[in-house]
Amino acid sequence: MLISMTGYGKAETLEKGSRYFIEVRSVNSRYSEISLKCPKYIYSREYEIREIVKQKISRGKVNLLITKDESDNSNHEMILDPEALKKQISIIKDIRKKLGSRDKIKLEHVLAFSEHYIKDDEEAVDEEEFTMICGLINTALDEMIAMKKQEGAFLEKDIIERIDIIEEEAKTIVEMGKARVDEEKRLFNEKLGTYLNDRSIIDDRRLEFEIMLLIEKMDITEECVRLKSHLDFFRKSVSSPENVGRRLNFLLQEMNREINTIASKASDAGISQKVSLLKEELEKIREQIQNIE
Repeated sequence: MLISMTGYGKAETLEKGSRYFIEVRSVNSRYSEISLKCPKYIYSREYEIREIVKQKISRGKVNLLITKDESDNSNHEMILDPEALKKQISIIKDIRKKLGSRDKIKLEHVLAFSEHYIKDDEEAVDEEEFTMICGLINTALDEMIAMKKQEGAFLEKDIIERIDIIEEEAKTIVEMGKARVDEEKRLFNEKLGTYLNDRSIIDDRRLEFEIMLLIEKMDITEECVRLKSHLDFFRKSVSSPENVGRRLNFLLQEMNREINTIASKASDAGISQKVSLLKEELEKIREQIQNIE
């Protein structure tokens, strides 16, 4: 089962006069990236929040937003740290001295460093609140995963249809290859008659070399067999419960390699046209795979 890397989920609740809202988005990314935005006092549990996301999302860029809107009667206040303020003013004076500046220290200079001496009176999030927040995060993630699975089902249907097209066209190429071998044999027999009538044209070693070269050049059986094997494994991987985005990418590379070899060996206009169609379908599948987790 394929899962898309693109999805969206949300969850919210009203708890003790405060409204909590969780929003999570996921987009394509080669690796796993998690971006977290939340109130400062919740950042003390950032590691645990990231682990919750990692347990459910293996690949993609995930943006998690946690907001808390408090009621008007909240006790939330900002606290001034006088000692930290003195240190910041001392640092500013030292900087001014080293620069040789005679400018007076103004209020805006001091306020530029306010995060060092004005702090939130809230300490780290307590266990009860954090448990509630984790529940909301899981709800939002589950909603996003449901959307990712739904989109993945559409991607899977489209990809399998294109794999079917490749397989059918590959069968046609096999038949065209057999017909071409028969034609090449006929032409070679005509040349061989000429060689046998006048042995001075070519010696025995050259004749053996020409035969081996022709056989190697014409035979695309091995490449077609490997292509069929890759197609079968691709189908099995698509239906696998595992996250198979990287595996499918690898299989596409292998299929592309076999198709290129078939084209170079065949040297036939009809087969070349079929190969172009196969490569076109592969490219469309590759675009879809970029969105698979």
